[in-house]
Amino acid sequence: MSVQTFRVLGIVLGILLGTGAALTARYFRLSKVASEGTENSKGAIGLEDASDPWDAKIEPPDPGRRRALAGLIESTKQQPNWLREFEFTDQSGRQVTSESLRGQPYVACFFFTTCKGSCPRQSSQMQLLHNKFKNKPIRFVSITVDPDEDTPEKLAEYAKSFQADPDRWFFLHAPLAYTERVGVEKFFLDGVEKRGHPDRFCLVNAEGNVVGSYVWLDVDERELLLKHIEELLGQ
Repeated sequence: MSVQTFRVLGIVLGILLGTGAALTARYFRLSKVASEGTENSKGAIGLEDASDPWDAKIEPPDPGRRRALAGLIESTKQQPNWLREFEFTDQSGRQVTSESLRGQPYVACFFFTTCKGSCPRQSSQMQLLHNKFKNKPIRFVSITVDPDEDTPEKLAEYAKSFQADPDRWFFLHAPLAYTERVGVEKFFLDGVEKRGHPDRFCLVNAEGNVVGSYVWLDVDERELLLKHIEELLGQ
């Protein structure tokens, strides 16, 4: 695992530990208040009226990891060597950069063309998004984790098999080490490696910041992604 991966995991762990500590402290505070209230009201109310510490509300979930991602982006601003921009070659041989993608939101994922596991289904799900938002200002990005095999020519064939509009759905290629770094430092994903990738779609806003991360295998998360895309598009 690369140094950059450890760095991101450390940041994520810090956020999770901080959240867990806050929840624990809150629970014990509520438990103490409930206990004191019960002691002070003995004989005045029944047990059914006493506060139940197990009723303490847990902090709401983080749909699409939006809060966590916002925290990670803020934290990386303090990392001088953190990757800020990226540059790839697409299936048409054109340069596609983080700068050229700004101005419209996009959905990104990692894959490789010879994958017989989840990749075909993942690309089919991306195709559904590509078709659903056909006339909307949003783009789609699939980044190969097998660049030795997936040349731009091979990516062009793969893109054609999914009827991808080359001006809206980009299949990107770059050296593997660089792609791994992009996965960690731009999309905050663990597991981007040679012929390996997480089964996630990342939603990026028009400013180029990742604002959501979704397990596409999960129906509820796919619905959540649709909702968040529509929010970005103002629908």
